[in-house]
Amino acid sequence: MLISLLKEFTKDRDLVRPGATRFATSYLTLACLNEHKAALMATISSSKWKSSKFVTTKEGRRFEAIVLDSRGFWPYVTSCLRAAAPLIKVLRLVDSNEPLAMGFLYEAMDRVKEKIISNFNNVQR
Repeated sequence: MLISLLKEFTKDRDLVRPGATRFATSYLTLACLNEHKAALMATISSSKWKSSKFVTTKEGRRFEAIVLDSRGFWPYVTSCLRAAAPLIKVLRLVDSNEPLAMGFLYEAMDRVKEKIISNFNNVQR
């Protein structure tokens, strides 16, 4: 029931995306959730959601609270993605079948470090 309702609002896209590497799966799923944020909000605003039996369950109320949490959940998702996205690109390079020179990897990691810093407006924590 819930899955079919979500698929209706996300145009039949899955929210959980398996990654090429098991380490990236959680971050790819977060990216997909972030991409479909509006669809998730439309889902819980719909009459189908409000008339479903899921809305009265503990899990349904928790799901609704998370999706509507614009001050907690969504900013953390964005922050996590700004840090993880550049790292995932390098992880894909390392996980590929092609051998890479160490110098190339060091350079890629330096670029990732700079990209992460720029993603956070050059504020180091």
